[in-house]
Amino acid sequence: MSTTSERSEKKYLPASNRYHLTLDTVKKFAPVYMFAKDQPVTHLRTVYFDNETFDTYYAWLNREPVRYKVRYREYGYDAKFPDDVWMELKIRNHALSQKKRFRIRREHLEKFISGQDVLKEVLKENKKNPDIVNTYTTIQGYIMSNRLKPILTIEYRRVSFQPSEDSDVRITLDKDIVMRNLVTGQVAKHNCVVLETKVSGPRTPLWLNDLIEELGTTRDVRFSKFALGIQSLFLGEPESRLSEAREECAPRKVSPATA
Repeated sequence: MSTTSERSEKKYLPASNRYHLTLDTVKKFAPVYMFAKDQPVTHLRTVYFDNETFDTYYAWLNREPVRYKVRYREYGYDAKFPDDVWMELKIRNHALSQKKRFRIRREHLEKFISGQDVLKEVLKENKKNPDIVNTYTTIQGYIMSNRLKPILTIEYRRVSFQPSEDSDVRITLDKDIVMRNLVTGQVAKHNCVVLETKVSGPRTPLWLNDLIEELGTTRDVRFSKFALGIQSLFLGEPESRLSEAREECAPRKVSPATA
């Protein structure tokens, strides 16, 4: 099974006090998709990479038509995560988003990031992925050539929706967003709710348009959790750079000890 995918993604920011109403409305159009039995809410932890000059961030800020983002992501429940993570390269090409990824055990992660050869170990975890060698070398090469390192962790709770197992449409609803600067340890919490639609087919189904119309929420074409984290925890200018985001997305900074 290939782990390279391409799709069209759109983000919306419902008011946080309408979270349960939003949840119930989406359920009318698509059922909750559970990746594990009796676990409708997934806990996500994503670690983003950038370099000392924040090239990844400024590519987003300057609206570069083609841009790249490296991250690794953990999926767990009740703040408990397994020993393997997903290493990912996300490529934004104009209106489409492509994602290349592979599974890697935590014990090999640091070596991979530093440029060491752990392909033999990675192959064991990705036997069904025919693209694994190309994906492995592409991501590691991009990290090395751009001097990337992990700088930002973002955690949140997600409910996913999908009409069927083989559907071209997936919807996610995120809340309880917590960000951590991996350099200083500074933490910021955000009260915003993020709804995202992901369509991998050639066209958006009519029912998805009906859903967005019923929700009555406006698409936010410039919202990015990664950008919000860089602005609030590294550059200190979320209001000027994320003017399109709701005020409730503004960070509430807390000390690492109380996070």
